[in-house]
Amino acid sequence: MIYNEISKVISNEQISDGMYKTVLRAPIISIHSNPGQFINILPSSDWKHVMRRPMSIASQGNGEISIIYKAIGEGTRIMANWAIGEKVDLIGPLGNYWEGYESSFPIIVGGGVGIAPILNLHDVLLEKQIDHCLIMGARHSGEHFFPHEPQNKVFLSTDDGSLGIKGNVVDILKSIYPIGKHPQNTKIFSCGPPMMMEEVRNYSHDNKLDCDLALETIMACGFGICQGCTVERKAETNGVHSYRNRFALACLDGPIFNAEEIISCV
Repeated sequence: MIYNEISKVISNEQISDGMYKTVLRAPIISIHSNPGQFINILPSSDWKHVMRRPMSIASQGNGEISIIYKAIGEGTRIMANWAIGEKVDLIGPLGNYWEGYESSFPIIVGGGVGIAPILNLHDVLLEKQIDHCLIMGARHSGEHFFPHEPQNKVFLSTDDGSLGIKGNVVDILKSIYPIGKHPQNTKIFSCGPPMMMEEVRNYSHDNKLDCDLALETIMACGFGICQGCTVERKAETNGVHSYRNRFALACLDGPIFNAEEIISCV
């Protein structure tokens, strides 16, 4: 079920270079959402654009949800300046959600603003006391807001080596699991920039690991009308060919897809 809810800003703060976290009072969406889903936001009451702004849910519970985002466009710059108590029009929860983590050893991998649904899953795994590994990538230390704690299976990477392991998230995977020695029943869950996830997809394929990817793409309407978030997938070999058989919609069929289901993340 999808709901339209008028939420209220509880807190709004900058947590790293250009990155913000907003907590919203949204009891209906909070109780019905699961890690991996997203909301569509009206940044302001006088928003003049046709489409809303999609944001992954970073946490839910106690009648609240949170989002993590970078202030890089008109909509997110408005959001970064939301005042405490400001009312915000939301639609959600939208999309599918993470599954299969209770029967596996989850390696959860995030980068950029794609860290939001990964942190959501991380919190759920901690709550359920499910052993797992968290990997987060960024360009430099200023973009991280988590400590690098290998002893707790929390690994950070930076392109410039200013924090954690120098390189990207796949470099971390290769470092902590040399020659493909992964725990039994390993499953990768990932969200981040398209190129990062394409590397994760290739890594999972090369190592024969199950992998689910939450694709970052334009999801303007959020429920399949605008057709702006098409994802090419491997067509079924059942003799039936149709547009929907070949092309999925990230907002309606995703945003989470199995790595072996799609052609590419880019």
